[in-house]
Amino acid sequence: MAKGTTYNHERIEFVDARTGVRLMQVTSFPTMSMALPYFERNFTSDSKSFIFVSQREARRDAPWDLFRVDTDGTNLTQLTECEGGAGFVMSPRDDCVYFHRQARLWRVDIHTFRQEEISAPHGVASMGGGAISPDGVYYFAQVTTAHDTGGILRIRTDGSEATLIAEGERGSFAMHSVSPGGEGLLLWQMREGKKTWLLLDHDGNERGVYTSSYDFAHCTFLGSTERVQGCALPPQRALVQIGLGEEQPTPIAQGVYFWHSASTLDGEWIVSDTNWPDEGLQLVHVPTGRYRPLCYPRSSQGHPQWTHPHPQFSPDGRVVLFNSDRTGICQIYLAFVPDDLRERVRTGQLSVQERRVW
Repeated sequence: MAKGTTYNHERIEFVDARTGVRLMQVTSFPTMSMALPYFERNFTSDSKSFIFVSQREARRDAPWDLFRVDTDGTNLTQLTECEGGAGFVMSPRDDCVYFHRQARLWRVDIHTFRQEEISAPHGVASMGGGAISPDGVYYFAQVTTAHDTGGILRIRTDGSEATLIAEGERGSFAMHSVSPGGEGLLLWQMREGKKTWLLLDHDGNERGVYTSSYDFAHCTFLGSTERVQGCALPPQRALVQIGLGEEQPTPIAQGVYFWHSASTLDGEWIVSDTNWPDEGLQLVHVPTGRYRPLCYPRSSQGHPQWTHPHPQFSPDGRVVLFNSDRTGICQIYLAFVPDDLRERVRTGQLSVQERRVW
């Protein structure tokens, strides 16, 4: 594999046997391919392309390279050929991907493949994670400083500034995600022995606390709002949402064990994988709490992250990206959300067969 190479498409189109929804296996080459975190920005703004990572070789410690592909399965193109890249996010204002490598911020253009170093922040030993502000001005990363403290680093994407906006004892807090609506940064912090979920603005100032008495299995922002949606911990079997100062969440939907959930930008819809048992990817209408299976990924759902579907919507909400190792190797899949399915879930007018599946 080589940077800048566009490969013949590997797409396999089929229909989910239980729901009838159209699916596409986007990657088929016998090396691992995996979607990037469901709470980050992985699609282009027009929803026509997305980024993912693929292992260079079929061995356990093989490096991962960044790829782009269109949602019709064409233009499968390798964007990087370097080791140690992480924190990949699509820019919302140009066709570039930002990432960190060797404690430096880099940018690669998805069309020209030009790669350039943007910033080499002073006093940073390592970076982990990565997120971008919805205007594309700032890149945020969880860092370990040269003094062995933890921190959140904010870097201007033009390279003009790098500022540590939060710092504390290593392991005492972690940045989770950035609001796609510009509301700020979601993070957790240990306060008086309690895991506390809070919101910071882009300058690192605290905007408020969500809760210090409730924790999620997994969570992220509800659309472009400051509210947070997430999956309850066992033995609860629910999707919930919470706002600043509310302390206890409000149920969205209950019944199956929702596992990892992501929402559309308008916050009307959530897609969630399920576990214990696996009941497929559930399409959830937030205002009514109604839901039904979108498709069945048939992932093994073990400990490795690539065995988890981790579903996420495209910006226009019409496509769901997810992982599955149903073939024995993790590959990238798309589910195309039918308008009539969305309407039936919204109104509760499901067919007899759909009610059986549900």
